[in-house]
Amino acid sequence: MAYEHLEEEVKYIKCLKSYMIEKFKTEMPEVQFYGKCTDMDKSLYTVLSVSFPVTKISEMLLFNLDIFGIACSGGSACSSGSNKGSHVLSAISPDTKRPGVRFSFSKYNTKEEIDYTIEKLKELFV
Repeated sequence: MAYEHLEEEVKYIKCLKSYMIEKFKTEMPEVQFYGKCTDMDKSLYTVLSVSFPVTKISEMLLFNLDIFGIACSGGSACSSGSNKGSHVLSAISPDTKRPGVRFSFSKYNTKEEIDYTIEKLKELFV
């Protein structure tokens, strides 16, 4: 059952990730992408890791996104639950002071959710 519609689901999820990348590039050009996450052939299609400029809300970014109903994670999956910074992100990012956020995608996500996320992020960084 898991493989029944896998090809269409992978295509859909890749489109969502590409859509979010383009929204960041056009509406929040100060966002930086970790590693090669914008290259679909060299990154996991279900994850997009980005960093934001350091601002007064940097330490509360994930908390604020949670308040808006946006589920995402900080750092990398390799450092989940750790108080230390991610050794993975340190290796692929020149500026580890910027708050990193990991967005994950599935067949259940929509472009409208991405639009909402970008709008809320823009509000936070105004």
